[in-house]
Amino acid sequence: MKKRLSAWLALTLLSSLGASSAFATMPAKNDQPDFLSKGHFQYAMKFQDVTNDDWAIRFITEMNAKGVINGYGDGRFLPSHNVTHEEAIVMTVRAMGLGDQAEALAIDLPLDLTDSAQVSDWAKPYISLALQHGFLDAKTALNPQGFADREWTTELVVRAMGLGVEAQAHLHDTLSFTDASTIDADAVGYVSVASENKIITGYNDRTFQPNKPVARNELAVILCNAEHLFDYDTQRQQQTQGQLQGSLKTVSTGSLTLTTRTHGDVTYKVAAQSYFFLDNKLAAWSDFQPGMNVRVLLNASGEIVFAQAKKQTPTLEEIENFSKGRVAAFTAPTSSADGSITITKNSGRSDQSLTLSIAKDAVVPTLKTNQYVRLIILDNTVIQIDVLQATDGDDHFSPEKPIVE
Repeated sequence: MKKRLSAWLALTLLSSLGASSAFATMPAKNDQPDFLSKGHFQYAMKFQDVTNDDWAIRFITEMNAKGVINGYGDGRFLPSHNVTHEEAIVMTVRAMGLGDQAEALAIDLPLDLTDSAQVSDWAKPYISLALQHGFLDAKTALNPQGFADREWTTELVVRAMGLGVEAQAHLHDTLSFTDASTIDADAVGYVSVASENKIITGYNDRTFQPNKPVARNELAVILCNAEHLFDYDTQRQQQTQGQLQGSLKTVSTGSLTLTTRTHGDVTYKVAAQSYFFLDNKLAAWSDFQPGMNVRVLLNASGEIVFAQAKKQTPTLEEIENFSKGRVAAFTAPTSSADGSITITKNSGRSDQSLTLSIAKDAVVPTLKTNQYVRLIILDNTVIQIDVLQATDGDDHFSPEKPIVE
């Protein structure tokens, strides 16, 4: 199973590979948006059929604020309604940050599916992107109107995270679920990877129930858990604009001040309409206490519309983002200024450039143009760079085998 050294630990243990060992190969122009000043998140709709004590209210609210899962025009969310295959694909594509790209495509485009005639017009652009990005199998009938069960959904999300190859390597894992024998042999690796990464878990009776249809509230939970593991590209960069986290420093009437790992102290006003959660339960901003780990979503005015506080600080492995590509340009960070890096990465059928700031105290080895690298990202800022061994001459990496300079 994929194991990652915590970037936080690496900052302590590998300081000898810090900014002083880096050099600028080509200046990287950092013209990325100001992720600190504003976001694109909206106040989530209060659904009449989701009670304040609903077990999934935080996940539903967050996915709705991010535009991943919408409600119905009559004010309902229908949390217990089962999700169809095409609906699951649409929501997954949105969670990957590809929603705007899908909406820009024509609804009458042809699909390379054996049962494409059964796909709803509104879902065709999303399914086209899923095929393009390689996490949907064109050789297998989709049955778009059929319900998505837990096994099928697990395979979909793991492939969307880019962990399909890893899942294949774990097809012979022994699963701890009491009904593991009912899980299809070809799906064992996917369930193993999803379970290891805490994307989808079993029930209290230790069953997985692979054939059980996934409900809308359950998919909200799955996509919330998977979100940080989706490949970080320019679409994800835009999608996460206005999302950051840190330790709560002060709470005052109408504002919160956070001490962040990458941007120091930042203060934000609370929007007139906003949601606050303590862990996964609905709360008030007055329930937040200094020292709690807080994650906020900002609207277009730079105000908080969603905030979640956790009593227990999450590990970096639970909140990091990752991106891989070839170094195109690089400016080393210094003790007084952030650096910048531009990588070229393959996205679907085309290459794209991604430019990010590098934190002043990031772990940065010596870099050269065209090297394969993995960026570890927190709050849209690089906190660690690993040089990786490319395989087969393309943009596939062996993350467990970083090159030691």
